[in-house]
Amino acid sequence: MNIRLAFVALAIGFSGMVLQVLLLRELLTVFQGNDLAIGIIIANWLIIEAIGAFYLGKRIERERRKILAFLIISILFVISLPLALFLTRIIRDIIGVMPGVGIGVFQIFYSSLLVLLIPTILHGAHFVFTCKLFAQYSNLNTGTEKNATSVGAVYILETIGHVIGAIVFTYLLIPHFNSFTIIFGIGILTLSACILLAFYIRESTITRIFSFALVVVLGLFTVLFAVDGDDRLHRLSIGLQWPDQEVVHHQHSPYGNVTVIEREGEFTFFADGMPVLTTPNPDVEVVEEFVHFAMLMHERPEKIALLSGGAGGVISEILSHNTVKMVDYTELDPLIIELVQKFPTQLTEKEFNDPRVNTYNIDGRRFLQLTKNKYDLLFIGISNPSNLRANRLFTEEFFALAKARLRDGGLLVVSLPGSLTYLSNELRDLNAVIVNTLNTVFDFQYIIIGNNNIFIASDSANVSLTDANLLYKRIKERKLYLQLFTLPYLEYRLASRWLTWFQESLKDGTVATNQDFLPKGFFYSLSYWNAIFSPYMKDFFAFLKNLKLEIIALAIALFTFFILVLRHRIRRLHKWSIPYSIGTTGFASMAFDLMIIFAFQVMFGFALHWIGLLIAAFMTGIAAGGFVTTSNLSQIKNKLAYFIKLEIAVGAFAAILPLFLLVMAPHLGKPVFFIAGQWVLVILAIISGALVGMKFPIANKIYLADSKNFSHTVGLLYGSDLIGGWIGGLVVAVVLLPVLGLAGTALVLVLIKISSLIILVTAKKEMLQK
Repeated sequence: MNIRLAFVALAIGFSGMVLQVLLLRELLTVFQGNDLAIGIIIANWLIIEAIGAFYLGKRIERERRKILAFLIISILFVISLPLALFLTRIIRDIIGVMPGVGIGVFQIFYSSLLVLLIPTILHGAHFVFTCKLFAQYSNLNTGTEKNATSVGAVYILETIGHVIGAIVFTYLLIPHFNSFTIIFGIGILTLSACILLAFYIRESTITRIFSFALVVVLGLFTVLFAVDGDDRLHRLSIGLQWPDQEVVHHQHSPYGNVTVIEREGEFTFFADGMPVLTTPNPDVEVVEEFVHFAMLMHERPEKIALLSGGAGGVISEILSHNTVKMVDYTELDPLIIELVQKFPTQLTEKEFNDPRVNTYNIDGRRFLQLTKNKYDLLFIGISNPSNLRANRLFTEEFFALAKARLRDGGLLVVSLPGSLTYLSNELRDLNAVIVNTLNTVFDFQYIIIGNNNIFIASDSANVSLTDANLLYKRIKERKLYLQLFTLPYLEYRLASRWLTWFQESLKDGTVATNQDFLPKGFFYSLSYWNAIFSPYMKDFFAFLKNLKLEIIALAIALFTFFILVLRHRIRRLHKWSIPYSIGTTGFASMAFDLMIIFAFQVMFGFALHWIGLLIAAFMTGIAAGGFVTTSNLSQIKNKLAYFIKLEIAVGAFAAILPLFLLVMAPHLGKPVFFIAGQWVLVILAIISGALVGMKFPIANKIYLADSKNFSHTVGLLYGSDLIGGWIGGLVVAVVLLPVLGLAGTALVLVLIKISSLIILVTAKKEMLQK
């Protein structure tokens, strides 16, 4: 194998993976950390890669100067990198959405498609171009360009590049460099690899001339890098991303993106584009109501736990009660606390310097699993299960954990968006699902209705005996000086008519509960979000609400029957059984990837930190599986039978995966299981990738036996894989996981693989005759 060709394949894989994960993180900031966007972004990446592979990549077949064509694609790819990143930073302005305003599902889809379009289509063409060069110039060639071995070799090498890119990105690039520095770095790497190849294979005079032009471009990139051009672009684009705002800090952390904006001495801290803290002037109404209703309902609150959202007001209000002896405050991302201390105010310094306050940089749910303390009140400082990380603090499993950490008479306090006038269907269902979930764990609830509904749950009947006079009496006893809590205000807010109206409004709401692996709270939050920012999607989410597994099973059965009838009438369609199988495997592979990311987020709460490693693990499996099959291609006598066995294995893995995760989840409270569980998910990602990787080389070998066009075959099967992944990313992220949960999604995958297995087995005779 030519070492220069191998280096090119590795560099392209490395650059593609770093670009993918970097743009994913940047787009998540644009989309305000919505987990739904992960599937859509990855799906769009795949479909654009498919277009590049099939339509642009196959042009290499007609090119006489193949190295020249490859170099042109490469330089266009490199130039597109900073442009794509810059476009990401200004995409809100282009689509007319201001910072801080939500983005709906359709906007997420087309804006991410626009950002990814140019670099991704060129990266897809790279794969087919590289396969052609391998077949023509490397020693893997055996006299025919229809060499499945060369395809497998490029597939493995590019995948190894993906793996290295994901690891380097996670541990080296994100902690130390800004996004434009990373972009310039991968551009220089790609250009260097292409130059080494161009000067080795002297195809023609024009190719050599273009090679020198490539050196000039590399020099320009290097000079811009050396004179801090990357940093200047970074600062310029951040200013455009936050128009009319004074951005004083912008930084990626392992857990997301944190931006700090200052206005007249007031600091607002954004995590993935969402405001999480404002200092030193928080919203008085929101903070006082969230804290003091619950604190006053407890006879003597001494030990308090606050999970997220505490600095800059909430902690201060809790400490104003003279009974408080201890406040345990958790934030998952240490960068948020670090930046609050970097931009101090009198309020935050008072909070963090109070000896009663203990600050922990840890996921709140994990903290409750580890601590031996029990609390009088436990506040959830996140007010909406708008993503999977937040949703895991609103589930039945979490409420049971919280209940175990409450002292006798202890209170759990959560809040949700609400209204004093009208509950839309979406807002009604969002509140109903959390009410239903709390009722499965706690005996009593007291709900304070407002623009932010406050749910106070307990196993003590005392919470139901609250009245305005009692709370006002405790205000006087504790010598509190509150801006809102006068006696008339308490009488108005606690009037029974509000609760009666609220309960009446929920009568037609959902009866579902929110669970870790069936995240109905997340789904109804998405529905509510899109009703506000994409009202044209309301009917779609209303349809999804009633979607049943039986309907999906019937649709798959009818589609399979239609394919069988069509193929019976048109016999030459039998060979399309292979692309269909590869397409459904692409669907399943994307589903496996998203299911594992979903499970990681549910179990541990920091999937973004590990997402590069999870992708790397999946790609490692693909590389290993591809290597095993490629190495044994000549020894596999019945290739179609081997392919069918792999088809069965993919379906079996789809059935086993959720069972394994559901069995493992309850044991994660113990430290050894917590750490081991993360690596178990990595191993599962490797296994799922291996099953996918083993199928691609053998599929090429089978299909090449019935095709005369090498590049067309590579593009068709690679494109089928990516198109299947695209459909899988959209359907799994938007529909299956939020609506049917982990187990329901797995059942759909099993049905899909049964469909492709039936089509394969019934076409076996015709393919063997060929």
